[in-house]
Amino acid sequence: MADKRDREAPLAGGKHGKPGDNADEMPEEVIEEAAREAEQLLVTDMAQYMSQFARSFEASARRWELVVYPSMLAFIILAAYGFYLIYKLTDDIGHIVGQMEAISVSMVNINQNFSSTTNNMNTVSRNMVKMTGFMKQMSHDIKEQNQAMGEIVVSMKEMNQSIDSMSYTMYHMQYDTRVMGRNLESTTGPMRFMNSFVPW
Repeated sequence: MADKRDREAPLAGGKHGKPGDNADEMPEEVIEEAAREAEQLLVTDMAQYMSQFARSFEASARRWELVVYPSMLAFIILAAYGFYLIYKLTDDIGHIVGQMEAISVSMVNINQNFSSTTNNMNTVSRNMVKMTGFMKQMSHDIKEQNQAMGEIVVSMKEMNQSIDSMSYTMYHMQYDTRVMGRNLESTTGPMRFMNSFVPW
């Protein structure tokens, strides 16, 4: 500041044309003093403002610390929980994939069983058709057997009638034989008497 003042003094004297005039130099010094005082006041005010700003920033930082640190802790907890959920979801998806593979294998086996069941049902259907034919044949044969049995019953009735007539005929033959025996007995006496007269 002194060098500046020394440089500006000849310029001021040269401007007025009176280098030895102190009346123009005194106000300039007063102005410089006022400027220095103002500068000091400004520096002091700036220092106060900066200290107040630092204190307010520190208080604000503390308030932000009260907000940010718990928020960071909550974020870390949520991130860990999210990682755990993703891990469990991946594990569950792995189990689901394994179960789906087992289900697909079971479905293939069920399809094969259904195919074999369908073949068995077709075989059963063919056998049922055959059995239906056999049952029809058996029904026809049973009808023929019933007719034959009816004829046999008729023949048995006729045989019974023939046996009854034969029994009746045999009864009469026995009766006739008895009558003939009595007649022969009755003729035996005269024949014995005649034999005594016959020479042969």
